[in-house]
Amino acid sequence: MKSTIVSFSRLPGVVVSVGVVLAVALQASAGVYDPPQPTDISGTTASGLQWSAVATGTALPIRTSATSSFNGQPGAVAYFNTLTGQLQVNPRGYNLNAVIITYTTGTVNVSGTTPGPFTYATGTGANAYSPTTGTPKTFPAKDPTTAGLAPITYPSRVSLTVGPPLSANLTNTGDLGNIASTGTSGYWNMGWSYPLDLVNSGSVSAMVISNFKTIGQNSNANANILGYGLGFATFQYGITGVTGNQVGAVIPVSVPEPSICAMALAGLAGGGYTLFRRRRAR
Repeated sequence: MKSTIVSFSRLPGVVVSVGVVLAVALQASAGVYDPPQPTDISGTTASGLQWSAVATGTALPIRTSATSSFNGQPGAVAYFNTLTGQLQVNPRGYNLNAVIITYTTGTVNVSGTTPGPFTYATGTGANAYSPTTGTPKTFPAKDPTTAGLAPITYPSRVSLTVGPPLSANLTNTGDLGNIASTGTSGYWNMGWSYPLDLVNSGSVSAMVISNFKTIGQNSNANANILGYGLGFATFQYGITGVTGNQVGAVIPVSVPEPSICAMALAGLAGGGYTLFRRRRAR
């Protein structure tokens, strides 16, 4: 396939490949982890807490035995972009062995027939793992030498367990937007951005933060700190080596998604200017 080349007349001698820039832009839109800035988080929870404070993880800390060094440490959080539907997870460097995000109007456990906003254009079940390179899918790439339970890809739940004895490890080798594990543990310890189309675009405007729910964890001390109801506006996760299920906050954020053309033009301008400066410096 031929590459399209564009020359900038105001930057003599600079030639930039649109194909390369568009590839970068498409990769970014596919789901490279990009946590919100403090200015993207505003408002208060039903209990009166500032969402910006909740986003630090201190409002819903890790809950385990008092003798554990993890007890009381800032918890992992998830972000929901109320404008685009983008979901992201911030493990805060902990080795997560499970991430369970459920969206439902009910209060009982969900199944594959429970209505919900999640769609899986790139595959369901075991096919929802990303490849190590190329277009990311719903979940981070797994270690190909390990196997286990398939991810849950319900309309109302997007869920992954990680590590033995039940599930595959994650790989630490691959494209930035495809992996969420670093080091040798095989667990989920890096930020992850789910695909932009995980949430049906027609559902975004009708979604409310309180319908993100943790089912069956009503006795957890974090269950109603946010004030929406037991388990509301939360997601469930687990940390390897830490006893008990964890309940973290789902943080509403407002960040418009730049168009691919805008990202491409920004890349062209930025790349051209950088090359121009380098040439002038010689």
